[in-house]
Amino acid sequence: MQYGYNFEEVKQKVYSALSENYAGLSGIELASKTKINRMTLTKYLNLMLAQGLIRKKKLEQLMYGLWIKKLYTLNFHSIFTI
Repeated sequence: MQYGYNFEEVKQKVYSALSENYAGLSGIELASKTKINRMTLTKYLNLMLAQGLIRKKKLEQLMYGLWIKKLYTLNFHSIFTI
C-alpha cells in the first residue's frame, strides 16, 4: 500500500496538530494525530526543520525530542538590509 503525501498536505497536518499543543509533541504523538507513518513523518519534520518552519527540542532524560511550531520566523538578512 502506498500513500502519496505532498509536502503542503503534511505541513498543514503538522501545523494543525502542533497548534493544539504549544508545549510540543513527540514524533509518536504527531504520527498518531496526523495519521501519517512515524518514519515518513520524520522525513517531513526534518525538511520543515531545515526550512525553519518548526523547531526541535532535545530532551536528554527522555531520549527523544519534541517538535514545536515556531510562532514567528525572523529573517536576519532583512533586518539589516537598508
